Amino acid sequence: MFNIFRREGLTPGIEQLGPLEAFKKLISPEEGKNAVVIDVREPDEFRGKLGHIENSELIPLRLLPLKVKELEKYKDKEIIVVCHSGARSYSAAIILKRHGFASVFNLSGGMLLWKKHGLKSSL
Repeated sequence: MFNIFRREGLTPGIEQLGPLEAFKKLISPEEGKNAVVIDVREPDEFRGKLGHIENSELIPLRLLPLKVKELEKYKDKEIIVVCHSGARSYSAAIILKRHGFASVFNLSGGMLLWKKHGLKSSL
């Protein structure tokens, strides 16, 4: 039976990245210069109690299809997509992959898990 709640494996090439792995990618001198964080939550969530990852770019999921052209400047970079819990960001990662972005990661657990690990976020 098909499990509609399981996201891994549904679209080839979308890797799940845990908060600690993402944090290492962002602070690593050799990798950090090549990683971009796209936050697909709504503006009130981005500024809300969970905050957001420093230097992340806010593009709500509902606007992502309209903004894909603007993101083409990141096609040669690793993109880490984040949301509240990891579901919307997975959908966003699929959209980016379908538009030819090669290195797209979904932040597993989203900002909830990021905060649970005690990682810094901006308000």
